[in-house]
Amino acid sequence: MQVLKIFELFLLQPLVWLGLLRSYLTAKRRVKNERQYFHSAINPQLVEVRHFLMDGCLLGILMTAISLALGLVVAPIWVVIYEAVAAISLIIIPGALAPVTAFGLSWLIYWAMSPELTTVGGVLQRHGFATTSMSGSLVVNGLILLAIVLATTAILLRWHDQDGRSPQLQPDQRGKRLVRYRWQQLVVLPVGVLIPGDWLHAVFSWWPVFMVGERSFSILLLPLLIGTSVRVYKQLPQIAWRQLASRFSWVAVVSVLVAIIARFAALSPQWLLALMGLVVVLTWGILAQHRYHDRHQQFRYADTEQGVRVIGLRPHTPADKLNLDLGDIILECNRQPVNTEAQFYAALLKSPTYVHLKVRNRQQELIITETAIYNGAPHELGIVLFTDLED
Repeated sequence: MQVLKIFELFLLQPLVWLGLLRSYLTAKRRVKNERQYFHSAINPQLVEVRHFLMDGCLLGILMTAISLALGLVVAPIWVVIYEAVAAISLIIIPGALAPVTAFGLSWLIYWAMSPELTTVGGVLQRHGFATTSMSGSLVVNGLILLAIVLATTAILLRWHDQDGRSPQLQPDQRGKRLVRYRWQQLVVLPVGVLIPGDWLHAVFSWWPVFMVGERSFSILLLPLLIGTSVRVYKQLPQIAWRQLASRFSWVAVVSVLVAIIARFAALSPQWLLALMGLVVVLTWGILAQHRYHDRHQQFRYADTEQGVRVIGLRPHTPADKLNLDLGDIILECNRQPVNTEAQFYAALLKSPTYVHLKVRNRQQELIITETAIYNGAPHELGIVLFTDLED
């Protein structure tokens, strides 16, 4: 029963519902964009919301087991600061760096409020405001939590590397139609951490408290915000997401190694906070390198005059069997040359139960592919093209 009450308190925290609302709005905006520009939704399901709920539960159980096994202790004041910063970031910062940046910023604010370490903390203390007490062990635990943020983000990128394939039209300066792809997923993990003392018990008399030696602790489900928002303009989305996942994993390993070294090196809290800042900067560097690499690719998802370019593939349709990829150019459909969307569908109607395509892929290789399609419904082939411009 007490476990259920702990989970109920997690559900009462505003950050959980702000994260869910953000995921819902992201999904609705994606579906609306697809229906506006491509006649129907490429994936009408609100997958971002499903991932928020299901992945949050699965990864939350795993990370709680790791956290409690390591005995991660955090200060209650830091929890309040972190939730406030993370909630504000969801409201006003839609960019890619919000989860990791919010985490690092919360520790910077926590450090500034310590009267033993900064003059700001001393001023707050003299004026009667609540202050903090930062120790090296708390920051080491923060490095482990930062590794959890990075590792779970990498897991999400791996699990859902097929997501982020929804085309978003973005014309260039000359008015030529271009496409970009965006991967955006946020999850709020219920990660179990230890709170020292009976702070929670003093607020909620029913809250369980247990002793470890001469110290008392309570368990709190910390709503840990994870995820990222990244775009590609010239790369294959699936490959780009996998590369980012690998880099996030390496930075998570770096964060763990730094925490292990710091545990035995007895570094001051200021040095440990600087090391945490370095891990955050490394994360920024990964995303900056991703943007730089994408910007310097030669390929572009642009409209073409010869053939029709594939800019989307609807899941669970015959297109899955055609061995097509984003960026491929269909030159012929059912042995008829096609240069517009209308010509493509007209050629499909010549043989409504079977499709034969001649395609030039991104490597400029010519391939032939064919498959059966649904009888009488060639629009269900599942290939998304640039829509024809109106005169």
